[in-house]
Amino acid sequence: MKSAFAWHMPVELRFGAGCSAELSRELGARSAVVLAFEHATALGLDLPWLAALGDRLLDWVPVADGLSSIARARVLAGRVWPLLAARPGCVIVAVGGGTTLDLAKVLRCRPADGRFDSLAAALRGSAPWPALDLAPLWLLPTTAGTGSEVTRWATVWDTEAEPAVKRSLDEPWGYAQRAYIDPALTLSCPAAVTRDTALDTLAHALEALWNRHANPMSDRLAVSAARRVLATLPTCLRQPHELSLRTELSLAALEAGLAFSQTRTALAHALSYAVTLEQDVPHGLACAIWLPTAWQLALGHDARVDARLSEVFAIDARQGRIRLQAWLKDLGVDAKPQAFGIGDADARVQAALTSPRGRNFVGALNTA
Repeated sequence: MKSAFAWHMPVELRFGAGCSAELSRELGARSAVVLAFEHATALGLDLPWLAALGDRLLDWVPVADGLSSIARARVLAGRVWPLLAARPGCVIVAVGGGTTLDLAKVLRCRPADGRFDSLAAALRGSAPWPALDLAPLWLLPTTAGTGSEVTRWATVWDTEAEPAVKRSLDEPWGYAQRAYIDPALTLSCPAAVTRDTALDTLAHALEALWNRHANPMSDRLAVSAARRVLATLPTCLRQPHELSLRTELSLAALEAGLAFSQTRTALAHALSYAVTLEQDVPHGLACAIWLPTAWQLALGHDARVDARLSEVFAIDARQGRIRLQAWLKDLGVDAKPQAFGIGDADARVQAALTSPRGRNFVGALNTA
């Protein structure tokens, strides 16, 4: 790790319970299209928005659960893009978890020619990016884990390919203009979502630590995020309506998001995508399966990494993997690939180490 580093974060942040109420005032006279996770309406979360935005709200667009994909973006574009074309300056407001936020990042990229195929080709890497009419983008996460609100990339699955393949939006215009991180919005998360998104936060933090792009600031944020999740998540699962605990997890997600926005992810994420695709395992859980494996492989390559991992549990880093497995087991997660029917874990690890994310991993530096 170099002591000299650059840091870029153009997202204007709001953090705190109730901060999402500021959006209506800050929107001013501008119009908005809201993309919201599908259950928001059933929970009554749409009612305050409808009242606050009035005729500035051009449409409330529900986003169903499931993978973000090019095919889903195409359908949503048919509804959203005509509104953006009719109202220049219209803000896309995304309220939801990773799927909703990532799809919103794609939808803001409306080609000047209005053709979705131009966008799809760019996402697939088969054509250069077309000229874009970029819509302003404001993000409001309703889960504590994705980090999408402070990163420039979005995961978009190409389910039209055979076999299906993960694509990424990874461009400077992937950053939102604003993010409202309101822990009160996470109170509606069921236990499984709370757990799995917090595991995603933990994965982001650890992946930033055993990363060859780490710097002193990302290290501080990542250690803090990891410790915050480890200390808070078990209690939050027992007391899901305690706002102070939700605030801690939201802060951890922000810290981890800021950290890996600079380092990117590494080995555990590289290994997770196939598990999600093959078994429909939620992303955070699919990452957690591989965290003890990556922890063990990270040791001994870099004194900095060993020292930071020692800080996570405040014990020798060599004992950290065992402690991590025990912590995960207490949450109901058997963090062994074999528990998910994966019999070729070693081969998967070796292949992942040569992938773009795997090459960010400190252990990959000594891999032929």
